[in-house]
Amino acid sequence: MAVILVYVVIVLIGNAAAVVIAGEVERFSQSASLMVFFILFALIFWVGWILAVRITERFLVKE
Repeated sequence: MAVILVYVVIVLIGNAAAVVIAGEVERFSQSASLMVFFILFALIFWVGWILAVRITERFLVKE
């Protein structure tokens, strides 16, 4: 359960950052902004899971 909660927090923070980054790119090109957002959106889900597992194993799992 802990890994899912960590994952959700990482995804929320990452997607908020993706919106900000895409907003900055939009100043230069609207079509590039959409592409940047979609790439970051997909990347956040993949990298977020890897980070969530590592964080959970290191800090939340008691041996």
